[in-house]
Amino acid sequence: MLRTIFSNKSYRSNQALRLICRLQREKIYTVRPVTFWMDKILEKENKRPLNIPADQYQHKIIQKTMMDSYMEEYLPFKSSPALLDEYITTAGKIRIGKILEDLDALAGAISYKHIDTFTPGAPPLTVVTASVDRMELLMPNSVEDLKLSGHVAYVGKSSMEVFVKIETMPQYDSRIVESSPFPPQDFLTEPTPNTVLFARFTMVAVDSSTGQSVRINPLVTQNEKETRIARYAEDCKFRKRRVGESTLDKVPPTTDERLTLHKLYMNYTGDVSCQPSGWMEETKLQSVLLMQPQDRNIHNKVFGGYLMRRAYELAHATGAVFCKTPVNLLSLDEIVFKKPVPVGSLLNLSSQVIYSQQDSFQVRVTAEVKDVEASTTDVTNTFDFSFAGNGQRVPQVLPKTYAEGMLYLEGKNIEYNYGKIYIT
Repeated sequence: MLRTIFSNKSYRSNQALRLICRLQREKIYTVRPVTFWMDKILEKENKRPLNIPADQYQHKIIQKTMMDSYMEEYLPFKSSPALLDEYITTAGKIRIGKILEDLDALAGAISYKHIDTFTPGAPPLTVVTASVDRMELLMPNSVEDLKLSGHVAYVGKSSMEVFVKIETMPQYDSRIVESSPFPPQDFLTEPTPNTVLFARFTMVAVDSSTGQSVRINPLVTQNEKETRIARYAEDCKFRKRRVGESTLDKVPPTTDERLTLHKLYMNYTGDVSCQPSGWMEETKLQSVLLMQPQDRNIHNKVFGGYLMRRAYELAHATGAVFCKTPVNLLSLDEIVFKKPVPVGSLLNLSSQVIYSQQDSFQVRVTAEVKDVEASTTDVTNTFDFSFAGNGQRVPQVLPKTYAEGMLYLEGKNIEYNYGKIYIT
């Protein structure tokens, strides 16, 4: 089996590309662009595609195993000052937003590895991130060497459930890593004592020319443990569908939820001495970003991991202003990528605190993309982050309007209705 290289960051990509020139047998899987943006401009100006027409390709299907899609990436922060400098925060910790960006890139690379049929002239396929399940974070307070790894855990007709985890590496040695078997014997993405994050990505493959979904390589399990993981991944897929059908933007609030709002109304109406620390409308922050070619993916759309990083950084700022103290990320709730974000568009990120209790609170970030030429605005993502108040009591925040009341209930449901995501 050929050893594969996951190309993501500029620091690591340059090293990988130099290595690929020496070892032509190795293959790079990446979601980063492999062509120049100027080629895209020329293609638009000439009004003709630079790629070969899709009807010249023959589609082929082969069976794949979980081991076939396994990929890993090491972040040796302790031994690489240049790499650490890309990730370090002002407080000397690792930037969570950059880690989220890496996770999305790794999930995309794993997906491309799974759909690869090793056939010259294979049809051009596009893999997009459809959704990301809730993530629970236990990131270390100090700088540690990290290992990112994952594989495809379940395959439908055109979609894949990709499991990815992050582990600390207390005894990391690059020489041992390079000489060790690949994939390792314990490659399956299951929690270990060193696991600090576990994530599930839903990826979808579409035809690059037509945009229609296409059938991808099926997944074959090789033992009982892999079968259990595949069954768990399938259950997660259907659970997301059921949860999505019961959200407050689709169904009215339950009796208990209506009583919760009524109780708030009774407690904070007419009694001047009994007022909240702040109202939801007072916690809003906003940022507007012009999407540049440097943040595009291999399909010339804005990289999904970049959107996750930007949303997290705005949510973190919102939480810090709200608590008036540094805050710590606890979890990131499910993300659904509704629409792609084109390069050149304006991205409007709006955030606000939607729920709080004594030691934690929820921040929602809504991403809207505006096409200036077409004068259209579409919601592309909604991000929900859970934060802790760094050991201090979190201020209370309450809604004023019915719309804010629905947000308050959604934040409360996120806090109480979700447990750990690890495989049991």
